[in-house]
Amino acid sequence: MKKSLLLSIVASTMIMAGGDIVPVEPVVEAASEVNTGSFGDALKNGKFTANMRLFYMNRSFDVAGTPDAEALTAGGIVKYESGDYYGFKFGFAYYGSHKVGDFFDRTDGIGTSLLQSNGDDIAFLGEAYLQYDMSNTMFKIGRQRLSTPLMQDHDLRLLPSTYEAAIVRNKDIPDTMVEVGYVKRYSGFVSKLSDFDDIDSKWGKDGLGYIYLKNKSIENLTLRAQYIKSLSDTAADGTPIDVEDYRYFDLKYNLPFGDKTYVKAQYGGNAYANADDSTLVGAKIGTTLFDMVDVAVLYDQISDNSFKAVESGPMYSDWQQGYSNYEASTAFGGQLVVRPLDGLSLKFGYVDVSADEGNVRDDFSEFNFDGKYTINDYSKIRVRYSIKDQTDTSDREDRDDFRIIYYMNF
Repeated sequence: MKKSLLLSIVASTMIMAGGDIVPVEPVVEAASEVNTGSFGDALKNGKFTANMRLFYMNRSFDVAGTPDAEALTAGGIVKYESGDYYGFKFGFAYYGSHKVGDFFDRTDGIGTSLLQSNGDDIAFLGEAYLQYDMSNTMFKIGRQRLSTPLMQDHDLRLLPSTYEAAIVRNKDIPDTMVEVGYVKRYSGFVSKLSDFDDIDSKWGKDGLGYIYLKNKSIENLTLRAQYIKSLSDTAADGTPIDVEDYRYFDLKYNLPFGDKTYVKAQYGGNAYANADDSTLVGAKIGTTLFDMVDVAVLYDQISDNSFKAVESGPMYSDWQQGYSNYEASTAFGGQLVVRPLDGLSLKFGYVDVSADEGNVRDDFSEFNFDGKYTINDYSKIRVRYSIKDQTDTSDREDRDDFRIIYYMNF
């Protein structure tokens, strides 16, 4: 893979030695005791954080004349969040992804999503919010990351997606979280826009409203449900939108036998304005063997029409390269995670996706490797490799996808 060979050797050397690397997630904090000091104290009690990354990606295509999509970028998120002032706090965060060297091969930027589509760096104010905590209720308005099944930050590249939204989260009901929200704009898939976009052609001119519930009142059982509704059936130019709503439900039950044995199930779908509705069903079963090996098998089926999420589909079978249009299809797969040393995690997976008759894009198999190594308490490295083979009847090309990510968090 051209320049990736040297990086692969370096990464392989580093990874043969410690833990799970989980990209930075939005933090859901319990309401803290209200500080009634001065506003100056709230500023002084604020906190700066930096979540930095060095990201190399190469996606090669098995079609003559199709150039590799390749980029090496550095950047991340530098954030300030104030201390509490009578229940209020605010935050600002710079989001940046900057070209390193001359690794950007594809002039139009298609394939890596590490830079803007024309190859320019990404740099913008990714978070700017005001938050108010009152007992078990939190209000938050402005640019922010979201963490729901159908609308999340999709933290797969150097930057996550972020939204212009207003949300209310409440935990008055025991073992239950209820969140309602309104979303008008967002920064695009993994913040590759370097700005915020209405995309009203998909969401409608008035944006989206949603409700999200999470419940753990039954021992060993976690339930999640989300419903998202387009608040207008037309875009700003009067053009009708295709998808009217987004529905999702899943559960996870930890079985009372075996070692970390669980069963998961999921259901979802969409209402289309002028086409058949879509339906998603899925299941996943997993367990741990010998305290160091996790195994799982999974199944997903999409019926009648393409399944749509707002951002970041929750499907068990959607991996590193994953689906194209989320067409009607059936998927079977399995995963194996080995933790041979403290701090080292090696995941292997294989999934076969068969498109229903009449569909030609989501007809493929994918092999995936995901190696993660914790170097110390502030830095980690991750190596990912995916081979995606389309069937002979598919209209898409085969491709290999290789990534190395170095994380530093302060």
